[in-house]
Amino acid sequence: MNLNSEMQEVINKDLLSKDRKKTIQTLSSLENMLRAKEANASSIPPLTLLLIDVDIGIRRQAIWSIGKLAQNKVTGDYPVDDLINLLADEDSEVRENAAWALGELAGIGVGKEEAICVLNVLIQDHDPNVRSMAIWTLGRMAERMHLSQSSSVLMLKESLMDDRLLIRKGAEWALERMRSSRL
Repeated sequence: MNLNSEMQEVINKDLLSKDRKKTIQTLSSLENMLRAKEANASSIPPLTLLLIDVDIGIRRQAIWSIGKLAQNKVTGDYPVDDLINLLADEDSEVRENAAWALGELAGIGVGKEEAICVLNVLIQDHDPNVRSMAIWTLGRMAERMHLSQSSSVLMLKESLMDDRLLIRKGAEWALERMRSSRL
């Protein structure tokens, strides 16, 4: 076993520590490994358990870590259903992170069509960051997974008139991805 594997094993164990401070420190260590592209799929199960943590910060970081694993092209058994459920979380940053993670999963061909309905609802979220990320994720799912998203088109067209430039540009991009995926 190499040093990275041993370190990953310790991190995975410490992620589930009963000591909250230790869990938070471990998430930070895992973040460093993810940024260096040194983490592997063995962290997915403990991260999945943290998705339901009562601490919003821990949930946010666990979602980010799962998304980063996907962004790093790590294959594994990802908690897609749990991420879809988090799209309805009361915390806007949790919803935004969950949408982003689902978009990164779509980048490696992992996802479910069930996410589209919830993302469609998020296009109208009160938080502009959540709206923007939902739009990006829908475009990413169309581009990378060729999922049918005809139910999204009308809402995306309405987003072309949003008062925020980022949302208008995101809607243009997502609609273009949807057009391209149908060709």
